[in-house]
Amino acid sequence: MRDLLESRAVRLRPSPGTDSSHGFVCIGIAERIPDLDSTDDREVFVWHVPSGLLPLTEQDLERWGVDAPAGRHWILSERLLPSDASLIGTHDVVLWGPDTISTWIGGAVLSGELVARTPDVVPRMNFLATELEDLSKDDPTSLRSLVDPANWLAQRGMEGTVTTPVLLKARMWTVSGELVGPSMELEQGRWLVTEDPWSASLNLLDPLDRIDHTPNLRVIFPLEESWLSEASLSTEIQNLLEVRKKGSVENSNLSGPVRSMLLETWSFSPESANFQESALLIPGWIIHTTEEKILHGRNGRTYDLVTSSSATTGALR
Repeated sequence: MRDLLESRAVRLRPSPGTDSSHGFVCIGIAERIPDLDSTDDREVFVWHVPSGLLPLTEQDLERWGVDAPAGRHWILSERLLPSDASLIGTHDVVLWGPDTISTWIGGAVLSGELVARTPDVVPRMNFLATELEDLSKDDPTSLRSLVDPANWLAQRGMEGTVTTPVLLKARMWTVSGELVGPSMELEQGRWLVTEDPWSASLNLLDPLDRIDHTPNLRVIFPLEESWLSEASLSTEIQNLLEVRKKGSVENSNLSGPVRSMLLETWSFSPESANFQESALLIPGWIIHTTEEKILHGRNGRTYDLVTSSSATTGALR
């Protein structure tokens, strides 16, 4: 939490005399919090309630309210909240429970603001054995999010809708082979191509789109028929890797030779192609409305969420 606040230029200064109160730990005072109401420029006391076996009660909040200083307060509670948390004295309080905190931190991980690491002794993902084996062939590559879910929801009048960060299963292909020029010149190359079954698209991987560590989040799988067939994959990659390069042609006229520039087509040779598959994970969110949807973190589109009898997976309909 401190790291995320620091990444958003929130500076906390100590609050003497208010270090802790009935399980509420004051981690500092902030001049402003971008994630809260931006129209209120008062200082904010930031409190953390560590995880515990029992949820918070109204009595816990009342006891804290007796000792808490006057002003604005932001409480980040890892303990479940009571159904009615309104009895907190006369203080101006914003209260976040575990779900809101998880969404807040998960969004920061997907956007690259935070890096999540998992101990080696803990399984990174928990789904069908065949799917886990598939992902464990290589360390998965994860992409950076291009979508801010809060802005996406606000633009559609859906502020306050609960979202859960997830990862969407895709594939990355390491392609090596030859480009063939107009005069049968050969040029060796190696490319990283992403296959996104959700948007049915192939793209060359931009190294800047990668994040260093894969967050420990639930992985959503598409329907099996969403993947490209071997023949379609070869054809699509051949079209994707075709390039136009500058060539030169020398012409003669009365005043001497003139060199003009032409664009030449270099085609990818399917006969020379070698494909290696590895796991690719795309950031996304489950939008919890009447009919749950998956928000794609790269293209901003939504897809239906389908539940399997043996494991929960997402898919295109």
